[in-house]
Amino acid sequence: MKATEYNQCVQLYADRLYRFAHSQLSDGMEAEDVVQLVFERLWKRHGSVDFKAAKSYLFTSVNRACIDVFRKRKTQRQAAEEMPATESMTFRDGLEDRQLIEEMLKKLNDRQKTLILLRDYEGYSYKEIAKLTELTESQVKINLFRARKKLQFFLTGSYS
Repeated sequence: MKATEYNQCVQLYADRLYRFAHSQLSDGMEAEDVVQLVFERLWKRHGSVDFKAAKSYLFTSVNRACIDVFRKRKTQRQAAEEMPATESMTFRDGLEDRQLIEEMLKKLNDRQKTLILLRDYEGYSYKEIAKLTELTESQVKINLFRARKKLQFFLTGSYS
């Protein structure tokens, strides 16, 4: 990959990568750090990364970096005092759809959240998601189905 292709990658994917990371992490600063780290890694490896594969490389890298952040958070949480895990969630009238979606995504486990974001927000195919997450297509479909059922339960209080 040439420097001009690298710059093109930054222009094409920086915003989408940030949205993807922010949706997973729910923290703008951490999302910025993750995206910057991933672009730094891409630059260090730009000689060995093909421009055509850059999008896949970037999203896979952001996904893995977010997993690292989750692990770091978990370690930090275990070191701190445990707070009660039960929270009652109340919704005000007029709560915007975006806020509702973000609250619901927080209820999913990391894998389910990643799959929902890649499929429903970024529009990746099952095959592409399987490649990015190192799952089989069947595992992607099953986990997406379960994630959507879980979201349905959170929204309606029942599975249909």
